[in-house]
Amino acid sequence: MAELTDVGAPQGALDIIPLGGLEEIGLNCTALVYGQDIIVIDAGLMFPEANLPGVDLVVPDFSFLIENAPRVRALILTHGHEDHIGALAHFIKALRVPVYGSRLTLALALGRLEEYQVRIPKIVRVAPREVVGLGPFSIEFIAVNHSVLDGLALAVTTPVGVIVHTGDFKIDSSAPAQERTDLFSFARYGEAGVLALMSDSTNSDVPGCSASEAEVGRSLADIFQRAGGRVILACFASSLTRIRQVAAAAKASGRKLLFDGRSMIGTVALGRAMGFLSLGDADIVDIDQAQALDDDQVAVVVTGSQGEPLSALARMAHGEHRHVVVQDGDTIIFSARVIPGNERAISNLINLFHTLGATVVDNRYRPVHASGHGQIEELKLILSLTRPRFLVPIHGEPQHLANHAALALETGLAPENVKILKNGQRLRFLPDGGCELAGSVPTGRMLVDGNRLGQADDPVIRRRLKLAEMGLVYVVLVLNPEDLTLAAPPRVNIQALHYEGEPDLALEASEVATRTLRAWREGQGEPSGPDLSFLVECLRRDVRALFRQSINRRPLIWPEVIILGQGRGETAAATQA
Repeated sequence: MAELTDVGAPQGALDIIPLGGLEEIGLNCTALVYGQDIIVIDAGLMFPEANLPGVDLVVPDFSFLIENAPRVRALILTHGHEDHIGALAHFIKALRVPVYGSRLTLALALGRLEEYQVRIPKIVRVAPREVVGLGPFSIEFIAVNHSVLDGLALAVTTPVGVIVHTGDFKIDSSAPAQERTDLFSFARYGEAGVLALMSDSTNSDVPGCSASEAEVGRSLADIFQRAGGRVILACFASSLTRIRQVAAAAKASGRKLLFDGRSMIGTVALGRAMGFLSLGDADIVDIDQAQALDDDQVAVVVTGSQGEPLSALARMAHGEHRHVVVQDGDTIIFSARVIPGNERAISNLINLFHTLGATVVDNRYRPVHASGHGQIEELKLILSLTRPRFLVPIHGEPQHLANHAALALETGLAPENVKILKNGQRLRFLPDGGCELAGSVPTGRMLVDGNRLGQADDPVIRRRLKLAEMGLVYVVLVLNPEDLTLAAPPRVNIQALHYEGEPDLALEASEVATRTLRAWREGQGEPSGPDLSFLVECLRRDVRALFRQSINRRPLIWPEVIILGQGRGETAAATQA
């Protein structure tokens, strides 16, 4: 196997290689390479945008790690959000390495792996201020506060220097003591000397400090108390902090809790079992018990805060939920940040709830959600505490990384010591204290489509996009086996194509197909060996020309030729689009 380090690279160099998360929100994954050893931090996913129809998930391209699989020591998870653990199943299928994480993070990750029937070869639970050794890497775990509990930052000591990776974090002094960001440990490493800080950039463009969860709790308590009907709150299933606040607000207002959505129900059960939620059986009702209560005695907690079309909240908005019918007097609370790209879907749900007579509350009107990501002043504080020689902004789109870089300059870092990377770039720290870009490694996005993993330029996706943009014309010819004449008139089906006011294009396409068949038969000679593939190409050409001339459109033409008595197997080549 080829050496991992570049030809001519000095011995003892340390490489930081982001494989995802530096040009997008999500897909967080970073490799640290020293000599012949690699550790990987996080394996996150991204939810597909509108230009990826039919795709379930997007995960990082792990090909660089797979090519160097014998050298990968471990995967370390910073916290339990999908953009950090969601690609774990695909990672573990390819790389059978130990996985390190906090108690809750691993529990959330293992729950997801059960869906994929994937097992981790070795699971290592770690706690704040615990230190583990992995070859040349010594890693101390540092508690950080975030919108999911049990989050960790990493201080990675290497022969070249210390790399501090914040994970996702905020600084909330009102949080319980055991859940606060451990500022002392950040300062301790800053005093000793930090080579590079890799810091969360998500809110680098938001002034001030992030809102306190205590403020959200007070706001929810007031809303629950004032609401005359049911309260239906949507949040991320992993947000046990928010569920705690909802439970407190429900109890204070005399309401019972109904949880809906498979992931929500599962996470609540997990949180109760692990001691993160102090909910008794008397606090929770099932759907039958909820329906027997007055509306002002019920609070429903659901998934779907991002407008996911199959979520419990979306089904309520569309009137398709089997048990909960939203009505005048209900209060709907969106208690989650809007992930970029989901704005339209969420706005549509809000409009639907308004038409049903419900009151809708989100962060525009009341503080019902607090970001889990530090804002400008919090990012500056971490920079001041750690006093890094270099800053590598992580977790964000290019604008977030650039804003974070500007903050570093304000705190006194030299411009040449702020390194904005792209996914795949290799940032090398040299033994003599120097730093340089050292090329790049293969990276990108892989598309999860059912049980299939494909490339971002997958031809199936391109075809779906073409179908969505141009429409489809399906042409079927059924032929007699003796003389290849029509056994029935051609069948033409036109989908997703506007042609109102035009002649009957389906009838015209049928006539074109008949003429094409006639011309093809005349050129075939003996029918014993018909070239059906050529007939298909002629049908595609002639029907496409009809639509181009009639309505100036170029739909996808899908011809199929069937010979009676032979079935579709004989014509597989004739159905290629």
